[in-house]
Amino acid sequence: MISDTVAVGVLTFLGTGTATAAGLWQWQRAQAREARAQFRTQRVEALKEVWEALSDLEEAQRTSLTRGPAVADSRLTQVNLLLLRRSPFLRPDEQEWAQAFAQHVTEIDTLIRAQALEGQSDSEWWHTTAPGPPSMGVLATAAGELQLLRRKLGKRYAAVVRGDSE
Repeated sequence: MISDTVAVGVLTFLGTGTATAAGLWQWQRAQAREARAQFRTQRVEALKEVWEALSDLEEAQRTSLTRGPAVADSRLTQVNLLLLRRSPFLRPDEQEWAQAFAQHVTEIDTLIRAQALEGQSDSEWWHTTAPGPPSMGVLATAAGELQLLRRKLGKRYAAVVRGDSE
């Protein structure tokens, strides 16, 4: 028969092993939870940076129309580099939306400036019976897409900040 000392030793060993395994499991869960929280924080920061960069790009485009020089390529380059740098924290659709947003801002700027170069001011055709400029349909489409993308990105950013969406 097994002595009482051996039985107590075996039970102690099994209890220690079980307690160690449970502790290790809890530690791994805590580490995973901490990593998820850190990733979520970085994701919120990334979306905030992208939102602000795109807003700055659009603001620069809108103000440059009244002040003269075209939207600086450096701003667009900064947005593209930001998207590359923060891509691990952005979903593919968010990256696509942000890239399309920047593209539409640039397209709108280019079309409006092309109209001005043709000698037709922005609103001149509107106040007369002259037909609208040929680029008006493209411009309206780009502006509509820009508004849609702004809404999509804004909703996603708000949802991530609230914690509704990862």
